[in-house]
Amino acid sequence: MSSAASSKSKVRELELTPEIIQMGFITARIVGKLLTLTHTSEAIIQCQFDINNIPASIKKLQNAVNANNKIALDESYHSGKFAVYFTDMLVQSVEQEYAKRESDRTRDQEDKQKIIDEINKDRSNLADISLQDWENSRRQKYWALYNSIKENGLPSLWQPLEFTLSIKCILNISNITLPFAGIILGPPSSLKTVSLTMLKKWPQTYYTDNFSARSLVSHISGKTEQELRDIDMLPHWKNKQVLLPELSPTFTAKEEDLIQLLGILTRILDGQGYISNSGACGQRGYDEKIMFVLTGASVEIPYRVYKALGYLGPKIYFIRQSKESKKRDERFANMGKDFGNKEREVEAALFDYLKWLEIRPDMEVDKESSLPKIKWDYSKDEDKAKYYILDLADLLAPLRGVSQTWETKGTQGSDYSYTIPIIEDTSRAEAQLYNLARGHALSQGRNYITLEDIPIVIKVVLSTGPVERVKILDKLLSDGGSWTTAQITGSLDISRPTALRTMTELTILGLTYMHPKLGTEDVIEYNEEKKIRLKPEFLDWLRTDEFKQLRGGFVPATDTDAEDDEEGG
Repeated sequence: MSSAASSKSKVRELELTPEIIQMGFITARIVGKLLTLTHTSEAIIQCQFDINNIPASIKKLQNAVNANNKIALDESYHSGKFAVYFTDMLVQSVEQEYAKRESDRTRDQEDKQKIIDEINKDRSNLADISLQDWENSRRQKYWALYNSIKENGLPSLWQPLEFTLSIKCILNISNITLPFAGIILGPPSSLKTVSLTMLKKWPQTYYTDNFSARSLVSHISGKTEQELRDIDMLPHWKNKQVLLPELSPTFTAKEEDLIQLLGILTRILDGQGYISNSGACGQRGYDEKIMFVLTGASVEIPYRVYKALGYLGPKIYFIRQSKESKKRDERFANMGKDFGNKEREVEAALFDYLKWLEIRPDMEVDKESSLPKIKWDYSKDEDKAKYYILDLADLLAPLRGVSQTWETKGTQGSDYSYTIPIIEDTSRAEAQLYNLARGHALSQGRNYITLEDIPIVIKVVLSTGPVERVKILDKLLSDGGSWTTAQITGSLDISRPTALRTMTELTILGLTYMHPKLGTEDVIEYNEEKKIRLKPEFLDWLRTDEFKQLRGGFVPATDTDAEDDEEGG
């Protein structure tokens, strides 16, 4: 599915009643707020139709029918009667959809309660199990999950699932009150959303395919405060893992809507709730601590989103799918296997593993959140792992910093001018990368971090930045630390202006040196070759054998690296 296709509104196909069919209508569908009707006369009627304001919408529809010369309704089937029939049909369709939604919600609640009951039963039956015996079984279940993914031919699922589980486990660590938001980026059909949809049935999750800024704290007139609290999404996020499998439409929204949503997200990621004002309801919201973790998925992040996040305060972390492809014989072996069966087998192994994590002997159920929590053993944290987190935070700050640049071709000076960059203080990133490492450690059965938890942090840092910067940094690390404009445009398939702009950004953000230097008084010809070199404070440790081993050959994929050998989103 392309990013354009994924941003389309949901299509509502309406089942026509006998009366409507007798009038000659063949199909009726609503896409967003556009209603389209087809008629046996080959006429097509379209009009705006807001399902939340049926009376006004029916009037628009009636006028559209009257205005179409191809449709001739006799006296017994005039447009007014058609409007009545259509309203009845629409109301019936909405009622059926609501009934199905309520049935699905009830079934989901029953599935989640069943899992909770099974966990409580296991916790009771295994109350005397030793930590060592628990760990032995954990390893077996962990490798059963890994092998299930491998045997079902879904190797690209492992990385997003590992990331999703690491974020989930942050909720199970005592005294973490800072929400964490992580977004999986990957080409279409790279299984980035499967790790999220699998956890839809797990307790303490909140799943939605679509949401808006206004849905977090509502200001609908005519509703009581209790009704509004039931509608608001934010309180339902408390102490849960929020799963947002399709964020591409959100990130491609209109500038005004995007800035509003990112601004609200930035605020609630402080963990202090959110209060807003409107003319309809005045001031309302939640002035309280709201801890949650959020995992989403998108094909790519537009450059304007990075800029907006930089100005608002970067609090979202990304991980890109690894740039890899399955061998031809592996692809051949998986042809003909039902994807649904593969997914169910992996889900069963995943849930078996998660249930075991929840009954760890030294975990205690927190009374307020109802979540099993573990106390962190800070004394066992490996110092080298913590130092890596500090270094990675120092790299991340300029990598996703904001630098306003503009082309100055034909003027006396360099090709691009710039303003003073905005680079975040590293303290928050240090805390969040440490929490991510801790979540990963707990997903591996430990309550302390080691170097084994650093690879996922490396992947996040190398993924969290505008795609052009990520690409150039990767090449700088693999090609000795320096690159020219011609090398960048030739190897990365990006235009010269984009290459020059990104080279300028990396330089003013403090990651690289540029030759000729920025700001020189000499006239620099537009076609003159430029060269950037990664600064020694980054190059020296990023090119060590230990870092290379921890990185594990990770190369972040982009939306142009589409894989066509997988199923799923």
